[in-house]
Amino acid sequence: MRRVTDLRTIIRTVVVAAALAGAALALPSPAQAAKPNWRVTIHANHTTVKAGNKVWFHGKVAKSAAGKLVTLQERLSGSTWKTQRNALVHRDGTYTTYDAPRVNRRHAYRVVMPASKNHQRGVSAKAVVDVYKWTPLTTIPSVNAESLYAVTSVAFNGMAFPSSLEAWMYDGSPTTQSIEFNLDHACTRFRGTFGISDDSESGSQASVRASADGTSWYDHTFAVGQSQPNSFTFATPPLKVRFDTTSLVAGFDGLGAVGTPQVYCEE
Repeated sequence: MRRVTDLRTIIRTVVVAAALAGAALALPSPAQAAKPNWRVTIHANHTTVKAGNKVWFHGKVAKSAAGKLVTLQERLSGSTWKTQRNALVHRDGTYTTYDAPRVNRRHAYRVVMPASKNHQRGVSAKAVVDVYKWTPLTTIPSVNAESLYAVTSVAFNGMAFPSSLEAWMYDGSPTTQSIEFNLDHACTRFRGTFGISDDSESGSQASVRASADGTSWYDHTFAVGQSQPNSFTFATPPLKVRFDTTSLVAGFDGLGAVGTPQVYCEE
């Protein structure tokens, strides 16, 4: 009986010793534990940019990182980090790199410094860049259209404007037209040309008005052959934009129009 007890004691001792040895192996060595992470900074030269244009990033690691490479990574919402390019760390510990984002969405960027003999991997904070692009308004579904419709082209004084809006009338009716677009607070600017379509009758006149969330930013009256370009920056990105036209001379159909309207938007 004593031999069995001694054997069990020996087995327990061996098991405990093995467990302790394994734990000791799993613990980092003092040298490993003392290795600091690289400290990496990042700054973007713009927080908003037009799709396809370059945005530049600069930051610093440390002078001891000179000659090594940092990695610029990019992420769109709901996606994983993707490597864009590497950049050399200069003698003073700084780096400069860039990206030219083409998707008009919010982009997050970070810079990663790989682990080295004396440092563990370092990751910068995020730099956020909002990317916009000019979008034809006629590609956005319209709402509440009343005899003001998207057309493939409209002409002002013989000059054609593709992807436009033009009023519709038949034998003098209706005299007023309108259309709205939901921009969902994603667009900051507008550009286009307001005028009276060459399809209008000689002697006619038409007014064209534009508003954002009920606040007017354009109102002008045109005779046949007249038009006027317009660029406008919204004080606050609107939920809706609206266009209204009115034929002003009784008996003469004046077709107000908006030539090639575009909005500067982020998805």
